[in-house]
Amino acid sequence: MSTDGTDTTVKDVQVLLDLMFPTSGQCLGIAAELRIADLLADGPRSAADLAAETGAHAHALQSTLQILTEDGIFEEVEPGVFANTSRSELLRPGVPNSQFVMSQFAASEWLWNCYAKTGYSVKTGKAAFEEAYGKTLWAYMGQNPDKGREFNMAMNEFSATLGPRIVSGYADFGKAGVVADLGGGTGTFLANILTAYPSVQRGVLADLPPVIEQAKARPELAELIEKGRLDFHAGDFFESVPAGVDLYVCKQITHSWNDEKLLSVLKRCRDASPTASIAAAELVLRPGVQKFVKYFDVMMLVTMAGFLRTEEQYAEVFKQAGYELRRVVPTETAFSIIEAVPVD
Repeated sequence: MSTDGTDTTVKDVQVLLDLMFPTSGQCLGIAAELRIADLLADGPRSAADLAAETGAHAHALQSTLQILTEDGIFEEVEPGVFANTSRSELLRPGVPNSQFVMSQFAASEWLWNCYAKTGYSVKTGKAAFEEAYGKTLWAYMGQNPDKGREFNMAMNEFSATLGPRIVSGYADFGKAGVVADLGGGTGTFLANILTAYPSVQRGVLADLPPVIEQAKARPELAELIEKGRLDFHAGDFFESVPAGVDLYVCKQITHSWNDEKLLSVLKRCRDASPTASIAAAELVLRPGVQKFVKYFDVMMLVTMAGFLRTEEQYAEVFKQAGYELRRVVPTETAFSIIEAVPVD
């Protein structure tokens, strides 16, 4: 018994039971897909009204919204009647810091098929995705362009939310004449850098050809392209990286690779631009990190056998590639900038 007379065993059992229902992520994605937050923009509405407008099942929708109310997303102002909160407002497209796309991406069927095989990854260290689909995640995205676009849209939204805060936390971006973003997707993060630091003469976006074509078609990048501040390098950066660069940057990709692959990319950077520095925006494992970071570590494991690293682990890989890890710069987000410079 605890000091307040409560049977601690009962409490412990309840905690375990609560963890046995991993439905919050799915409920969040469904609420975004059905545009529930938009429908509540003018005030509270009943689950029956919301179901009639969205074509959902009334009781099932109410149960879904009650789960999200438990998570502090919506508010149940009276039985069966729901209202927005500051968190549910982020499920609306177009609002500042919107997570409309990301919440649906996180509920993707292919991702949850990976989670269903987490045990395989834990036992083998291999990607559950490859066990489920018989190919790598990137091969799957290439063969399913609609899924690839969804992935890039989610990454763009993520970058639009966190990118400016990451960029503002590292003034040394502005000291480089030419910045190349490796694996920069459709260019949101690099655009953040070029916009925040007019002193950067030119940015080079490096990614696979289909991704580069998507980037070139984005109206948000048109002005940077027209002014000659944004170029493109289409290809596999395990085979080639842009040359003539002052600073190689990347965001949220080094955790995708084991040490051998990361080392090969770093060596290509060193050969292509021997004096260039590295600035990687990454989640770094350390005591007291946010719960989100730990969840992200497992997601990397199941999707691509990736993993987050400690500062010491990064330092060792950089050393093998001919760089010195100079510092790890915290930002206003869960991300840090890992800064490395070439050594003679």
